[in-house]
Amino acid sequence: MVRKKREGTKKAISKRSKSVKAPIRLKERIDLAWKNLVLFLIISVLSLLFYNFSSTNLLKNFFGIVSIIFGFLTFAFLITLVVLFILKKSRK
Repeated sequence: MVRKKREGTKKAISKRSKSVKAPIRLKERIDLAWKNLVLFLIISVLSLLFYNFSSTNLLKNFFGIVSIIFGFLTFAFLITLVVLFILKKSRK
């Protein structure tokens, strides 16, 4: 007996191939990490300034916590940027 071909498999394969995105280049990753590092550094410094110049305890505590959180995020993006630069240098 001859088996019939299924038409549904071709459609599923074509939908999967369209949804796959091209990998992000290393230069784009470095640019993204650099932009995020600068953004979180600015936010961290601003919240630290607000922490120093706020008068009430509630605002002082809030800006202190926000400054610590964004400081850690800035440090994380700094580590990411260093790792990406090492990857860039090792490829050459």
